[in-house]
Amino acid sequence: MSDYHQPGQPHYGPPAGGPQQPYGTPQQGWPGAAPGGGYGYPGAPQPGAPQPGAFQAGGHGYGTPPPSPSSGPAMWSHLGALLTVTAGSMMCCGLGAFLGWIHPLTLRGNDRHKHDPYIRHHATQAVNYGITQAIMAALGTILYFTSALIFAAAATEEQRNGSGLAVPLITVIVIFGGYALAGVICAVIGTVKATRGELWTYPRLVAWPLSKG
Repeated sequence: MSDYHQPGQPHYGPPAGGPQQPYGTPQQGWPGAAPGGGYGYPGAPQPGAPQPGAFQAGGHGYGTPPPSPSSGPAMWSHLGALLTVTAGSMMCCGLGAFLGWIHPLTLRGNDRHKHDPYIRHHATQAVNYGITQAIMAALGTILYFTSALIFAAAATEEQRNGSGLAVPLITVIVIFGGYALAGVICAVIGTVKATRGELWTYPRLVAWPLSKG
């Protein structure tokens, strides 16, 4: 078959010795050629290699969102302690103030939650809050009755018949009432933080770090 070559003109036909390779096909053995028929320039993707940013099975690629924290049980650890301290105290003559630590402690020890660090963190904070409130409730009760007994023993007959006893008792009630209100506010903040998937640590004055989880 003629290749239309005329004397004095460049030869454009196939080289001697075999057919020419198609355009775009990587040649073997030329400088920079990638092993196995790659594209040949540095950093070029090779056939069969994973592309940058591609989803990797078992890993956290672009298509795999991070695991969401267990916000429900964490929220109930704070809310359960808060409801026990407040509603329980109103319904059981102040007894709920001594029992706020029971619900978060039970939730933390549950087999489903004991290995979840997010739940354990919030439950531990709620346990410390409940224990601290119980200690302060006991201390306030002791101070209230001690003040009454000391005043009754040291006061004169006129002072007993007057309103002198109300001063120390009201002072104790105001101090510990303000402390209880601060604890309620912190427990509400902890409930909101746990619902949003955020960590929360009570102030040491409200929740002494007695339990380390």
